[in-house]
This record gives sequence, structure tokens and C-alpha cells, in this order.
Amino acid sequence: MTSDEMTSNEAAGPGRKYKLPSEISQLISVFGAQMRLYSKSKVAIAFIILALVIPVLAYSGAAETIIKGMIKAIPSTSYLLILLPLFTIAIPAMMAGRILSSEFANRTAYLLFTLPVSRTTYYLGKFLAALTLSIGVFAMAYAFAVICGSGMYGPSYPNDVLSSFVMCAVGVFALTAMAYGLSTYFKKGSTGLVISMMIFLPMIILALRGMTGDLDLSEGTGSSVFDPLMMLPPFTGYQSLYLIDNGIGGTSLRSLFKAFIGPYPLFAYLLVSIIWGTVFLILGMLNVKRKEL
Repeated sequence: MTSDEMTSNEAAGPGRKYKLPSEISQLISVFGAQMRLYSKSKVAIAFIILALVIPVLAYSGAAETIIKGMIKAIPSTSYLLILLPLFTIAIPAMMAGRILSSEFANRTAYLLFTLPVSRTTYYLGKFLAALTLSIGVFAMAYAFAVICGSGMYGPSYPNDVLSSFVMCAVGVFALTAMAYGLSTYFKKGSTGLVISMMIFLPMIILALRGMTGDLDLSEGTGSSVFDPLMMLPPFTGYQSLYLIDNGIGGTSLRSLFKAFIGPYPLFAYLLVSIIWGTVFLILGMLNVKRKEL
């Protein structure tokens, strides 16, 4: 028994021994600590309030008035989620883009590294908190949009809503991991960088495809525009918006399964986003492990 263990056991009292909490317990502790910080964050509270505003926009008619002035389309649940492509980029970047950079700048992260909490546990606990909050905000938005939209524009197919939300959640994972992983490399975080890259990248890709004549948007984002470049995470918001009202999922589990394997292969989009997010998450973790105390 080492001297540190003897001292710890003596401090615990006769017949008692200190035992370090498990990795899972430590992960939960880090997760909980970060969620408590989010509860005091003005940005996090603002995004939650935005989700709560959806019923107001729906029942006041404001959403329909605004969207009709922008595009010609039949009113539907997608009206209430028209800003989904933007927020699938902004929310993950703002929730995860400065967590670690601010703690490294304030040296609080280095204090935790001296405690019996591994860097991997610390890193993953913070990420899971950012991911949970981000997906939670979108879950609220979807719930309000579907409830209000069903009452005003007619019900959406359950499988359409499910496939749309899965696409959205996986995209949020990819962009949260990207912002979180990159934040370990920049002193001021990666929020601005990720938002700028992910907003302009789809525009550049669509412009290039339009110039070369390879892009046909006449049938929405279905199989006619099944393009490898459009599988990238910045497009998941657009794909989610398309899926929610287009009847791809049908009403049965069999039709949902078919939707994921083709002719509009959703699994390919999901796989790309999962790989994208995992790569950035690993890059960030390796950087955190390399940082000197």
C-alpha cells in the first residue's frame, strides 16, 4: 500500500477505505457539471425560448404570413421549421464551440486534470452535455411543430417525422463534434469558424453543381440530386426539412426501412455524418491528451 493510500484510508476513519468512483460515475459528474453551467447560459436559454416561440408563430398566423411572402408552397408543418437548416449549424457550434477553449484559457481544465478524472472522461462528459442540450432543443422544436402543424395543416406521417428527426439528430451530432473537436485547437473557440464554413459550403457546392449542369432541383432533394457532396453534414438541415412532409417514410415499419435503404438511401447520409463527427471528436481528444499541465 502506498503512502497516499495509507493517508487516505486513515482520513476516512477506522475500518474505512476510500474508493475512486467508476469511469461512468465520473462521466456523469462531468456531464452534470456542464449541464448546470448551461442552465446559467444566456445563449442556451435563448435557444430554448426560440423553440417555445413556435406555437406562438403558428397560432398567430405569423409563420404562414412570413413564409408565403418568401416562397410559394402549400402550408405544412415544414413552415414551422423553415429555419432548421440554419439552426442545425448555429446551435451545435454555439453550444460546443467554446466549452473547452474557455476552460483552457481560464486554466480551470488544468485543475481538473490533477484530480482522479481522466482526460478522456472529462472530454467525453463535456461533449455529451453539449450534444444532449443541442438535440434536446431540436426535439422541443419538432414536438411543437408537429403538434401545431397537425392541428393547422393536417397530420404528418409518423415515419416522415421520425426519419426527419433522425437525420437532424445525426447532423447535429456531426456538427457538435466538429465544433467541439476544433475548439481544442483555437484559443477563442471554433464557433465562428464552424458557422461560416458550414453556411457557405452548401452555397459553394450548389453554385458549382449549377454551373456544371449537374444539379437538378426541380424534384426537391430526392433521388434526382443524390450527390455525394450533398451527403455532407451542412446539408442535413435541408434534408430534414424535406423529409418531414414528403411521404417518403409512409406509415409502416417496412416503408420506413425501405426509405433508409433506397431509392433515397438515407443510411448513406447518416453514415457520412457519423463518420464526420467521429473523426473530429477523435482529433479533439488526441489534442486534449497532448496538452501539457
